[in-house]
Parts: sequence; structure tokens; C-alpha cells
Amino acid sequence: MTPIKQPGRVILPETEADVVKLQNPETRRKRVYTSVAVVNEAGGFGISLDGRPLHTPGRTKLETSSESLAKVIAKEWDDQVEYFDPTSMPLTKLLNTALDRISPNMEAVVEDLLSYLDTDLLCYRADGPAELVERQNSVWQPILDWLADTHSVILSVGAGLMPLSHLEKSHIQAEKVVSALNTIELTTVQAVAGLTSSLSLGLALVNGKVSGAEVAAAATLDEVWQMEKWGEDQEALDRITNLAGEVRSVEKFLKLSA
Repeated sequence: MTPIKQPGRVILPETEADVVKLQNPETRRKRVYTSVAVVNEAGGFGISLDGRPLHTPGRTKLETSSESLAKVIAKEWDDQVEYFDPTSMPLTKLLNTALDRISPNMEAVVEDLLSYLDTDLLCYRADGPAELVERQNSVWQPILDWLADTHSVILSVGAGLMPLSHLEKSHIQAEKVVSALNTIELTTVQAVAGLTSSLSLGLALVNGKVSGAEVAAAATLDEVWQMEKWGEDQEALDRITNLAGEVRSVEKFLKLSA
């Protein structure tokens, strides 16, 4: 039996309802600026629209210490045509999240991330068929082994749907690991955990253990295996494609912020 994945809780600058609202022809935002520029200021690199500084939805000045990230975000704004398409601005969304939601609430974000530990996707294995079990073990277990060897976070593994619990010392050690992350790293882990229902995958990406492509492949392993056996399913294929694209954006955000 294949375990049921837990829904993610990724923090985004807008809710799904907000995004739908923006895409409604009657309420979507229209582009009203002409020029976009990267501005080098004392606090880092900001974005200006027609000479006016760009702010986050929370009214924080949109700034980053990375000129490379600022340039990509500026391009996202410059690429908007008549109306805004929020789905085409993933780096803007992630920086908004880092500034508005993550930085002011680090302790709360750490606590939320730790709640993924007992429901981590990689800990819940299928109890059959053997081919799927073997694939899960070969892809997922090395990540858990790395987490144990590198950070002393030892996670239990089980088959089926029965809830798992981990050693108290693993929870304590995981809290130390997550609490040591900076704002950008915490934003990255939060996004990956929300997309994949796996804290371990987020930590592995931030630490360079896996690539964004490997994160997406691990998170969608079950769906891919099912399609290999029973044929292509458009809904599953769309989910795989969308998740892979979102994880690539998160990885790009992390790399450009370095």
C-alpha cells in the first residue's frame, strides 16, 4: 500500500485566492510602469519601477544582498506585458516571502518546519509491490542516511499508513539544524517542505546533497512509478511538471542569493 502524502503548508506572499483574484479579468492588476531598474543602495540591491522603489505586499522595501537575484527579479517585472501573471514571477514571490513572512517570524517558521518531521514523506514507504519498495529505498534512504550521518537526525522508517514517531534526541537535533539556517535557507526549506511534505528534502537541497531535479524526482517517485505501470495520467503528469518547475525556481532562488 502506498502511503498517503501529507498536504504541504508552503508560505507564499499571496494566498491561492489572491492569485485567482489577480487572474480574474475584472480584478487582475494591470502594468502601469514603463521602466524597471536595479538600484544599488546601502542595504543591498533594490528594484525601481519608473524610478520609484518596489515594495513587498507587507510594505517592506524589496531588497536583496545579491545583485544577480535582483537582476532576475527585475526581469520578471520587465517581462510583464499588459497584465501581471503571478505564476511568471516565482523569484519575486520567494523574496517577498523571505522579507515579509520568514525574517520577522523565524522562531514560528522553525516550529512549523519541525512539525514535518514525524510525517516526512521519505519515512513512509510502500509495503508492496517489491519493485516500488526497492525504488523508494534506493532513492529515499540515502537522503535519510545523510541526515543521520551529517546532522545526527535519525528518522524512523515504516511501511503503510501507521504514524511514525522519532527519537526525542532526533527532534532536538533537528531543531538545532533548522534554527541555524539563515533567512534565505529557511525560505528555501519552507518552500520545499510545503511542496514535497518532506523536511529532509529541504535540508538536503540547502546543504547541496541533492539538486532541485533530484528533489522533484524523489517527491514524485510514486506517481512516476504508477504511470510506468499503468500508463500516463494527465492529472498526475501536470502535478509532476508543476512541482518540478516550482522546485527549480526555489533552487534558483537559493543559488542566486548565495
